[in-house]
Amino acid sequence: MVFGIGKKGRKAKKEIKAPTRSKRRKGLFAPFSQYFFNLISKYSASQEEVVGIEVTPTSVKVAQLSEQNDRWSLTKFSYRNVDNGSDELLRSSPDIYVEHIRTALQIAKIETNNAAIALPVSSAIIRVLQMPVMTNEEMDNAIATDSLWENLTQLPDALENYSIFHQVIKRHTELNIMDVLFVASKIDDVNLYADIVRQAGLVPVIVDVRCFALRNAFETQILNQPTISGQQSPLAILEFSDSENFILILQEETPYVVDIFIRPQDKELLSTMSGAMSSGYIDQLLIDVLNRFTVQVKQALAGFENQYKTEPIKDLIIVSPLPAITGVVQELQKGFGEVNMSIHSPFDKLNIPEQLKEKTSTEENPSMFTAVIGLATRRLDVFGYFKFVTGVRNINLLPNRGSVKKKRRTDMYSKFAYIGASIFLTLLFVIYGYFAFGKYTSNKQELADYGTINQQFEQANTQFQKLLTAKKDLEKDLSKGQKLKSNSKSSFILFREISQAVPKNIVLVSIRTSEQDYNTLVIEGQSMEDRPIIDLIDALNSRETIEKASLINMTVITVNSGENSQEVKSFEISVIANDIIAEE
Repeated sequence: MVFGIGKKGRKAKKEIKAPTRSKRRKGLFAPFSQYFFNLISKYSASQEEVVGIEVTPTSVKVAQLSEQNDRWSLTKFSYRNVDNGSDELLRSSPDIYVEHIRTALQIAKIETNNAAIALPVSSAIIRVLQMPVMTNEEMDNAIATDSLWENLTQLPDALENYSIFHQVIKRHTELNIMDVLFVASKIDDVNLYADIVRQAGLVPVIVDVRCFALRNAFETQILNQPTISGQQSPLAILEFSDSENFILILQEETPYVVDIFIRPQDKELLSTMSGAMSSGYIDQLLIDVLNRFTVQVKQALAGFENQYKTEPIKDLIIVSPLPAITGVVQELQKGFGEVNMSIHSPFDKLNIPEQLKEKTSTEENPSMFTAVIGLATRRLDVFGYFKFVTGVRNINLLPNRGSVKKKRRTDMYSKFAYIGASIFLTLLFVIYGYFAFGKYTSNKQELADYGTINQQFEQANTQFQKLLTAKKDLEKDLSKGQKLKSNSKSSFILFREISQAVPKNIVLVSIRTSEQDYNTLVIEGQSMEDRPIIDLIDALNSRETIEKASLINMTVITVNSGENSQEVKSFEISVIANDIIAEE
């Protein structure tokens, strides 16, 4: 089963066209506000501690990481093996896994309730779809109104039975298309793992997919190695186990996932021979299994190289939940020629406290902990800080992730408000104390006399300036009123003509006279689209009473309606009255 670039389904209901983007006018403080928002977003993400919980048929693993100065540290770690564990046991007796998680949490002394879990690759549908360039708002609207995923994907079951994640991973502006990562899983499969975690006393906030959890573990190390040409070579990860087997290749951030099939009898053989493999014994039966496995992996590598027109992959990183695979990797290496195979160690380049060093160094196969380390790198992105970072970094199939983020966002706002109020009161107290102390230590009489005189002068001067301003405003209003009064009939005709020209999709906000010319009116209104504004200008210009109507300003504003928000175009139109009307 290969997941690569997807194509549009044949039963598309409607052609998806690339809409014209409206340009938002950036203000002077836009860069500062964006910087401040990113700072708050990054801070909120870093504050949301998450514990990685890996649940497999044969074990449960728990890990927690912290990041400081671009360096990851392992703070909590524990794991439990499940006796006679299997996929059937996981589905029929989840209580067994719940108890193992509780024990692991107690041993690791986990304090946070936020949990990140991962689904098996076999439970997920992963595709990279190509579609016309859209904004996030336009895509959300297409999903809601045009059944976008039904048009672009061929799901084996009804759409409402799936939890879906999507994110733009690359925009080809020259071709006006974009690559969109599509990940889906049946809600029942998500709930199986999420319910196990909930029963263990945790709150699942992130549901990832195992192959991408493996990738995220490389976030703590070096993701891409430079080639001789100076470009980055693809990251290739191979999962070898007695349950599911796959290869993940990342070309930049575009995932290429291939399911490697192993016969049930071969999986049983791998399971029963795990002890023999740990001793280094490899018999002919196992060699035959590895040879069949090698053929499929080579086919997957060739398929990737043909699709993306890349140079042959030179490095293949092995990850396996089996206790010992050194001998297996050595045997596999014989069939791959120049491809260098290595067993991944997720603990490399991690800061590991002394109390955890023995636990992380005693295992013969440290790669079995790669997925849980990758899950521990996840953070609950409350404000969308990682929205445009990478798609494979941010996958979350939790069905109610929107409400979870909303609640955390509300809590974060309350926290910011509390911190802000505390800082303000502290500064206010400091400032008051400073001035109070200065006044006490100075010459009270001289300071009082000077302050009184200066205050009286400032008050008088301020009052005088206000009176001057009010006088000018009254004179201006009086002049306008006199002119309008002498031409009331013309004004009525002009206002009537304007009201008749307004389309139904336009909302008028105000009509006012121009500051420079009383014969010119300024119409302020709002519209959802550009077309009604153009129609209004054309209708005004067709009136005999109007000499010229023209657009003088248009901005895009956001209007909030309950929990929803939408973008509205605010405009100003200048209307110059006909000379005949003006002289009546």
